[in-house]
Amino acid sequence: MYTLWRYIIKEHIGPFLFAICVISLVFILNLVFRELPRILSRGLDLPLILEFFALNMAWIVALAVPMAVLVAALMAFGRLAGDNEIVAMKASGISVLRMITPVLICAAGLALFLIWFNNQVLPDFNHRARLLASDIARKRPTLSLEAGVIYRDLPNYTLLVQHIVETPDTAYVDSVYIDDNSNPNSSTFITADRGKIYLNPRNGQLSIILYDGVMYELNLEEMEAYRQLRFPKQVLSISVPDMVMERSESEYRGDREKSSAMMRDEVTVNNREIATASARMAKKMHAHFARYLPPPDSLLTAGAHAENPLALPLQASPLLAENQRLRQEITADLSFVRGLDRKNYQLLVEIHKKYSIPVACLIFVLVGAPLGMMARRGSMAMAAGISFSFFLLYWASLIGGEELADEQLISPFMAMWLANIIVGIAGIYLVLYAVRESTLFNPETIRNFFNRIRSLAGVAAPEENGKT
Repeated sequence: MYTLWRYIIKEHIGPFLFAICVISLVFILNLVFRELPRILSRGLDLPLILEFFALNMAWIVALAVPMAVLVAALMAFGRLAGDNEIVAMKASGISVLRMITPVLICAAGLALFLIWFNNQVLPDFNHRARLLASDIARKRPTLSLEAGVIYRDLPNYTLLVQHIVETPDTAYVDSVYIDDNSNPNSSTFITADRGKIYLNPRNGQLSIILYDGVMYELNLEEMEAYRQLRFPKQVLSISVPDMVMERSESEYRGDREKSSAMMRDEVTVNNREIATASARMAKKMHAHFARYLPPPDSLLTAGAHAENPLALPLQASPLLAENQRLRQEITADLSFVRGLDRKNYQLLVEIHKKYSIPVACLIFVLVGAPLGMMARRGSMAMAAGISFSFFLLYWASLIGGEELADEQLISPFMAMWLANIIVGIAGIYLVLYAVRESTLFNPETIRNFFNRIRSLAGVAAPEENGKT
């Protein structure tokens, strides 16, 4: 039996690795088409670009592994059924459940690995990926000079060159014209026969070395103070913020950048704040009612002994103001409580998601194994075609459930586990049919069902006519 189990597991390894590579490639291509143009426009180095995609591989792996389990089960059991090996195993007294058992054990191992991965690795990778994306967004593009085109992207400087030869780290230019407005009290214009431009990676400044030029400077406060200076060599250092990539650090983490333990702690803190706010509201309302709504007997006695009959109505004005103040305070507390409650829903959704997606590995085995046996083919096209419908149902349920839970329309548990429940029921149904060696839908059974309904309708009709 263990030899058979090793053989069945071995049949799944190749399709699983192939499927996870294909699915990961699809996610990576989507990420490339969405992010690469923006990244390349910032002039980033290749190691930094590779780091960006490597950090995003964490969430890709978390989603691709359950998908690959379904594809592998379909392909492996489809090939075994197509080669009549399933029939041979059944003839030897091996049931379908015993064939599926080793795959379920491996799927359980993958599920445990993904639970650890989603709580220990994925949050840190998501955190670092978000910080890196924000750093890339702040970085200025590299200096892209064009011959004969005025360059205005430098702060307080305008640059024009007539000829340019670029190397990986330096641009050699001829016929340089620079308009310097860095000093608000003066206007400076510089021309030079030649020069070179490069970025200093240490201080993030743009260095421009000019040769054989002339500098014209006009004092805007004293227009008669004009000077012209010729120079054999002139060095300009222009500070360009964010031209050099700077890595940032942040202690703040979003929902998808936290482990389940961190989010549970936050939910506990939020529940304490909700309880404190609720007690505060109850105390305010109790004190208000005790102050302005005394017992009925004391209210009648006070009105009867009042020297001025209008004394009680005159108290309505401060009472109204006090009621408005209380209403504003209660409204603010209610808004605070609703915000915390909604935040708890979002956190609980992420907590359940870290466990529901790994458990899908087991669910997909229950679906993929019997479907592969019924299909009796082990091709990738067949596996992809059958898997697509389940992927569509599963991920649509997850996305829709997350949206509904964030709006507090359904519980976080149902939002993240309903897809597993539905697909799991379908998987158990398919396994039972495979165990009984029945077809998925027996036409004879369906025909007998409708004939029975027709006969019952025919019997009921005369009885109704007799009564009328």
